[in-house]
Amino acid sequence: MRRSLAWLAAARVVVLALILVSAILVQSGSGAGAEISFLYRLLGAAILLSLFHWTVGRRLPARPSAWTQILGDLAIVTLLVYSSGGPDSVFTFLYLVVIGIAGLLLQRIGAVVTASIATILYGSMLELVAYGVLPVPPLGVLLEWTGPRVRYNLAITVVGFLGVAFMVAYLSEKLVTAREELVHRQKALSRLQHLYASVIASMSSGLLTTDSYQRVTFLNAPGGEMLGLDPSAVTGRYLADLHLPFPCDWDSIRRRARGREPYRAETELDRAGIRRVLGYSLRVLEGAEGDEGTLILFQDLTEVKKLESSARFNEQLAAVGELAAGIAHEIRNPLASISGSVQVLSNELTVGSTERRLMEIIVSESNRLSGILEEFLRFVRPQERRVALFDVATTVTEVMDIFRLSDEVSDAHAIEVDVMPVSSSLSGDRDQIRQIVYNVAKNAVRAMAAGGTLTVTGREDDGAYTIQFADTGRGMSPDELSRLFTPFSTAFDDGTGLGMAIVRRIVEDHGGTIGIESRPGEGTAVTIHLPRDARAREAAEFAAVPMGVAG
Repeated sequence: MRRSLAWLAAARVVVLALILVSAILVQSGSGAGAEISFLYRLLGAAILLSLFHWTVGRRLPARPSAWTQILGDLAIVTLLVYSSGGPDSVFTFLYLVVIGIAGLLLQRIGAVVTASIATILYGSMLELVAYGVLPVPPLGVLLEWTGPRVRYNLAITVVGFLGVAFMVAYLSEKLVTAREELVHRQKALSRLQHLYASVIASMSSGLLTTDSYQRVTFLNAPGGEMLGLDPSAVTGRYLADLHLPFPCDWDSIRRRARGREPYRAETELDRAGIRRVLGYSLRVLEGAEGDEGTLILFQDLTEVKKLESSARFNEQLAAVGELAAGIAHEIRNPLASISGSVQVLSNELTVGSTERRLMEIIVSESNRLSGILEEFLRFVRPQERRVALFDVATTVTEVMDIFRLSDEVSDAHAIEVDVMPVSSSLSGDRDQIRQIVYNVAKNAVRAMAAGGTLTVTGREDDGAYTIQFADTGRGMSPDELSRLFTPFSTAFDDGTGLGMAIVRRIVEDHGGTIGIESRPGEGTAVTIHLPRDARAREAAEFAAVPMGVAG
């Protein structure tokens, strides 16, 4: 209401000023000498009324201030109508304007009361002019305004005033009701938007929407983090320009996603050298005007895939473990008998060089098969860990010094060891740590058949010790990488396929993790993280066991 009163105060001055300017222009154009000095006085009265609103009226309550303005306007309009011709004035319609403003500001009561006051003022002015109580207006001509005609004119005016009052009051009430309903709906919409924003903000999944032209309309913060994008920077850009791993055949995908079940698939994303597996579902969004957009909901499945791989690995171990005892009895004892028998025959019989060579092959292959069996049994039935505090940095250096002298390393191989600090303690089984260092280094050198460089680094890293083996060998394909820890799966002709499986088992038994990064032709990097404090690790493992299970 106060904003409306401010506009009313300004409009009052502007209207009277325009009337004054128009009268001056008409007077100068026609050459008539009509008296218009009263307009100056009315303009001054309007300015005073507006100044009253801008000063004293600001301190008054809204409704009293509005009534002051409305009554003042009625007085000014009455004087204007009388001075501009009385019954013949062309400004009588301004009463209707004031009634309309009163209805908008003060609703039904304001409109009816204002119309009544306007009727009294206008009717009194007509009666007083018609019966000669008031002088003839300066611009008016009294043309036989008899009593009946005055009453007829007054009746028509009253009907018009009251009709406009009720009509404006009705529209004003409708406007107030619509405004209240709009405010209510805005609040409901605001609450709904806040709820949706809270739900989307609390989501751990990524959410991306596009319009019918495949321009991004929204990307939430978790989705931007997964995709390596700034949500505010991608809004409005075409999805194809962002080089995302989502499908490009949108027409086919959208047709399949029109059904009740969304289109689901998995894809891989490589950002800044970090590979992620994303699972996503796609739905078609239908707008109110028939335009279609797309909603893509996606999750980072990298850890889930690792857990699935670990679960499959453990299932394989369980299956292998069931066969271990039978294999040990069925192969180990006959193998020892065969080897011993051949050695006895070789010592007691006089045989030629060819026969003796064949016997040596039998013994050699028997020993080799026995070694595979021993390694297999060590994998499925690992020795009990002898946990003690030892210097892991020194151990890595010693193992690599010994490894340099082994038959696997040739002159074409370069071994670089970078251990910092030179001494670092770790709680674990020293012999098993030596075994994983030797096995990983041996695999790295085998991958560099034509020569290359193996770099072994050791670092303390936030309560853990990290050992990394980086070679410049042939690298591995994604398929080879997925089968790296699978028992009896090897890329080397003379390998058993158990070395890396044993390494993984030892690392996991120590509460550590092992990660592999490899590309064909670019080499391989094996990173092993080992917790330095075995007691803290065992306490955390015990705390994770549900009550009733640990005992």
